[in-house]
Amino acid sequence: MVMNRVYFIFSLALILISADLFSQTIPVNKRFGKVSKEEVELKEYPADTSASALMLYENTYVSLNFDPANGFVLNTQKHRRIKILKEEGLEWGDVEMIYYYSSVLRDNIFKIDVVTYNMVDGKVVETKMPNKYIFDDEYTENYRKISFSAQEVRVGSVIEIRYEISSNIYWEIDDIYIQKNIPVNLSECQVRVPSMFDFNKQQKGFHHVDYECTPEAGSILLGGGATYSYTMVVDKFISKDIPAFKREPYLYNPDQYYTSIHYDIKSLTIPGSISENFGVTWDDVDQSYLGTEMMRRFKAPCQFKNEVAALSKEGTDIERIAEVVELVKDKVQWNEKYKIVPDMMAQVVKAKSGSNVDINCLIAGCLREIGYTVEPVLIKLRTSGYLFEEHPERRPYDTFILKVDASDGRSYYLDGGAKESYINIPDPVMLVTNARILRPEGRSEWVNLTRLAKKNSVVFVKTHVTPDMRLNGSMNANFSGQDSYKTKIQYQSYDDEDGYIEAIEDGNLIEIIDFKSSGMKDYSGVASYDFTFERDLTATDGRIYVNPFIRRFHSKDSFQSITREYPIDFPYPYGVSYMFSMDIPEGYAVEQVPENALIKFPGLDATLKVMTNVSESEIMLMFNYTQNNMVGQVEDYPAIRALWQYINEVYESMIVLKKI
Repeated sequence: MVMNRVYFIFSLALILISADLFSQTIPVNKRFGKVSKEEVELKEYPADTSASALMLYENTYVSLNFDPANGFVLNTQKHRRIKILKEEGLEWGDVEMIYYYSSVLRDNIFKIDVVTYNMVDGKVVETKMPNKYIFDDEYTENYRKISFSAQEVRVGSVIEIRYEISSNIYWEIDDIYIQKNIPVNLSECQVRVPSMFDFNKQQKGFHHVDYECTPEAGSILLGGGATYSYTMVVDKFISKDIPAFKREPYLYNPDQYYTSIHYDIKSLTIPGSISENFGVTWDDVDQSYLGTEMMRRFKAPCQFKNEVAALSKEGTDIERIAEVVELVKDKVQWNEKYKIVPDMMAQVVKAKSGSNVDINCLIAGCLREIGYTVEPVLIKLRTSGYLFEEHPERRPYDTFILKVDASDGRSYYLDGGAKESYINIPDPVMLVTNARILRPEGRSEWVNLTRLAKKNSVVFVKTHVTPDMRLNGSMNANFSGQDSYKTKIQYQSYDDEDGYIEAIEDGNLIEIIDFKSSGMKDYSGVASYDFTFERDLTATDGRIYVNPFIRRFHSKDSFQSITREYPIDFPYPYGVSYMFSMDIPEGYAVEQVPENALIKFPGLDATLKVMTNVSESEIMLMFNYTQNNMVGQVEDYPAIRALWQYINEVYESMIVLKKI
C-alpha cells in the first residue's frame, strides 16, 4: 500500500543525525515578545531564498489534565513567530481558526495575542492588535470560526501570535503540523499525557523529527478524597530547517504528506475507578450513524408523490432514475455545501435550496416511492484524506451519496450536488477508494468508487490546406464519463458560450467559424461539440509544416520536476482516441510524418499507440492513450515522467509537405 511509506510508528530510540543537518538554523529567543533586531532585518532565508515567508519559531504545548470541577480537560498553547520576506507572504498576517462548539462538547480559544514588529528609523517598533479586531462567527452547525489580521504587516515584518485552547473533547488531540507551505526554521512540540491514557503516536511525512520521551510524577484527587498517583508521559519533538511543502501534480490529498504528529487514543484506565475503551471497530462506527437523525431523515417519505406518480413508467432503469433526479434537482438547488446530517425535508423543500445530502434524501424518498432500493454510501472526501479499513475512525465521514439497486441486478451511484454530475459520474472529490455502504446488523460493506466512470474523449478532425496556406477543417469531439463532467464544468464556468469558444480558440491557436454544442447543460453522462476552424500554417523553402494536434489531452506542465517525493494519484482511469485526417494538396508530397509508436507501461497499465497512414491523397493519424491504474509509485516516477515527455513530443510533432 502506498501510504506505508508515509505513516510509521515512532520508535523510542533517537535517530542519530549529522552535525551539519541544522547548519542553516537561525538563532531565536523563544520567549514571546523577545524578537531580535536581526530577525526583523533578515532579508531572506539562506536555505530557501525563494521563500515568501519563514516560520522562525513555532511552539506547541499540549497538556491533558484533570480538573475536579470539569473532569479531564485538554489544554493547548500555540506560539508562532513568522518573518514576511516577500509580497506573497503577506497572507500569513491573516489568520482563521475553525473550532468545534456544541451544547456539550466544545473547544474554547482565548488569550489571543498578536504583535507585529517592524524596523523604523533603525529601531524595532511593536504594533499590538486590539481585541476588537478578533471576530468569532458561526461557521457551520457545530463549528465556529475565529478570524483576525495582524496590524501594520509589510515585507520585512515579523508577526508573533499566541493563543490557548481549552477543550472537554480530551480524547482527541489535534494533529500537530510541523511542516508548512513555508520553511520552518525551528519547531518545538511538547505533549503531556497521564499514563492512564493509552495513545498510539504516529509521525506522518518524510522529514526528520527529533523525539524524546521522559516521565514525570503526577497525581489526581478522586471521589471520597482518594488520591491516584500516576506517571505523566512527556513527549518532546524538535525539528529544524524543515523545507516548505511543495505541492506536486496529482496528489490525492496533500495534507496527509505534511510532516506532522498524530495521536490516536485507545483507552483510559484508572484502577478501581474508570475503565473506558476508546478503540472502535467499523461496526461500532456504523452503529454510531444508524438510528441517528441522519438516517431518520434519509428514510423520510417522498416529498413529491404527485409529481413522481406522473412520471413515465417506461424506459430503462437509468432513464427512470435520471427522471427522478432531474425532478428533484429542478425543485431544490444545491447550495454548494457537503454535509453528513440532512436538514428536515419539509424545510428543504420550502427553502428550495439545500446541501448535497438534503437533495440526496429527497431523491431517495422519490426512488423508494417507485420501487427502488436505495442505501446511503458514506464518504470521506478526497480533500480530507485516505480512509483505511485497518484504522477505524470515530467521525470519519464528510457526506454520503446514494446507491440504487436496479431491476437488472446492477447498482448505480449518484449524488444530488453538482448539477454537472450524473449517475455513476459524481464530482471527482467523491471518487474514493474506500466508501462505506451503511446497513444495519453488521451488514455494511466497503465499496471502491474510483472506477465508476472512465474519463473518455473521442475526437475526429478532418482538414485540408487552402491556397493561402491556412489549415481549414472541422472537429467533432465527444466526451463521456468523467470527461463529460469536466467539459460541462468548463462550459458553465463562462458567462456565455462565446467565452467558452474564445477559450478553445486561445488554447489551440485556431479561429472557430461555426460552433454547435450538445449536452452541456443536460442531466446526462455525455457532452459534445462540433465546429469548423482555421489555423495559420508555417510555409517556407517550398515546405508546409502542419501540427496535426488541434487539441492536447495531457498537460505538458504535469511532470516537469526531475524528482518526486510523493505517490502519483490519478483520480480515475481514462482513455483518449484522437483521429486526424488531411488532404494532401496538389503539387506537394509528404516528406515527414509523426513516427508510429506502441508503448506499454505496466506500472500504470497504460498503452500509447500512434499510427500514421499515408495514401496518394490523404494523411491519417491515430493517437490512442488508455490508462487503467490510478496510482503511480515514487520509484516509477522517472518512467512516468519520461512517458509524459514522449507524449508531449508527439503533440509537438509535425507533418511536413514538400513542394514537388
